[in-house]
Amino acid sequence: MTSITPRRSISEQFPRVVANGGGLDVRELERLRSGARSFAEEHLRPRALEIDRRTGEDPSWFDWDLVRAGAERGMLSFLIPKPAGGGGGLSTQAAVVMEELCAACPGIALIFGAHALGVSPLLLGGPSQWDGVLSELIASQSSGEPLLMACAITEPEAGTDVEDPDLLRRARITSHARRVPGGFRLSGTKRFISNGSVARWITILMPTDPRRPAQTWTCFLVDAASEGFSVARVEHKMGQRACPAAELSFDEVFVPDERVVGREGDGAPETMIVLACSRPPVAAIATGIARGAYERVLGWLQEDRAARGLLERQHVQLALAGMEEEIHLARQLYMDAATELDHRALGGVMSHPSVRALGHVPASLRRRSPIRGWLHSERAHDATVALLHATTSERAVTRSLALSSMAKARGGDVAMRVTGAALELVGLRSAPLRAELEKLWRDAKLCQIYEGTNQLNRLEVYRGLCHSETINCLPPLRRAQLDKDGGVHTNGDVRANPDVRAHLDLDEDALAHAGVNGEGGRS
Repeated sequence: MTSITPRRSISEQFPRVVANGGGLDVRELERLRSGARSFAEEHLRPRALEIDRRTGEDPSWFDWDLVRAGAERGMLSFLIPKPAGGGGGLSTQAAVVMEELCAACPGIALIFGAHALGVSPLLLGGPSQWDGVLSELIASQSSGEPLLMACAITEPEAGTDVEDPDLLRRARITSHARRVPGGFRLSGTKRFISNGSVARWITILMPTDPRRPAQTWTCFLVDAASEGFSVARVEHKMGQRACPAAELSFDEVFVPDERVVGREGDGAPETMIVLACSRPPVAAIATGIARGAYERVLGWLQEDRAARGLLERQHVQLALAGMEEEIHLARQLYMDAATELDHRALGGVMSHPSVRALGHVPASLRRRSPIRGWLHSERAHDATVALLHATTSERAVTRSLALSSMAKARGGDVAMRVTGAALELVGLRSAPLRAELEKLWRDAKLCQIYEGTNQLNRLEVYRGLCHSETINCLPPLRRAQLDKDGGVHTNGDVRANPDVRAHLDLDEDALAHAGVNGEGGRS
């Protein structure tokens, strides 16, 4: 019988095989996981119910002591590149950390996860971001007064539809960024922004032309101390309460040109890459919630006198086996997605000689005016995009996004099923345990909603895997290209340089789609 699915290589079916030779340091990953577990057991689980109660009564209440404790353990810096002073982790590291933290308390863990999401767009900005806010975050962590970040995408009239380029074209976007001398003025409202009320720096996406949101979607870095910025309200949440979700108001907030992340109009493809990076950790959040419920109920069955005899019943054994099975498979999904992204889709750009070479340049030298000016120039941004095109493809990122979306959707459903099954096993026995399980069940529901609803994520799976569609998820090429030696080639006609074109693996249709004209500019 002929299979109706396309034949796939071993590396496609088992992407972690690639990781074995792709620079994944298992010992370093184990060290990171051990540190996260120790932090969770010492600081998160003992305070989870108390903080859930306090934030349920007052959503604006926030525990900065936990943030300081997490900063001391590196929970705010593991995703920041090493040249900026961070741990240099990627999606795999973030996912492993989030599962450990969420097995203890998903709400507290989300503070660190939302911070990592705020950092993620800056990573796409390349070396120009290393010596700015990223190094400031590291300095604040060392000083004992850590700064948090947030990422603001959702609007009152546009939620999940701003996380898909096709839906974004029809989305009811009400925010906009207006060009003024020296930068932009941002106006509008962002809603349900995790860490929004406590973050010092916010990466925000807005269109520069509200009539063409998909084509002009742009990422900005906003200082929460800016004039015109305010927190309109903090939401009353059902779950994951420890991390505040806020409505943010922007009233002509000025953002200078140097705080435009990437290039104007590149926000839609940048969002796709960020989602491909962030959905495996979100799937790990869900997996951690499920694991936390399973471990609690299993411990209760084994140790509590009130549960005596239950573990000997076959239906209880089958329920526990089903939980273990679902958690294990959810973990394999998010690990597959994370390693595919880190070592196939984006591995080439991270290990490219030009990026590594810049990482060896002392920060004091990178901060000098000539180098800093070039790193923030349009030509440098063009070179960063050219590097992306040289080391990956839209098809590779589309496939990675589909795997990440699959992991996220499956993980959210697993968290709901496992926490529900755990509550059924406990019943009305053991009030303290039931309180923990009820909280985890409330926490789990959010995993089916944020980072794109599960329905949208499954549509991404259909498009990327079932339909083998290629989404526009790389910023378009403009002036800069890469030559065969990895150097930057600017202001040339790509079609007139077959060596560069071969290196970039672009055909005529792809060039036309990217909008590159004969003068090396946008058509």
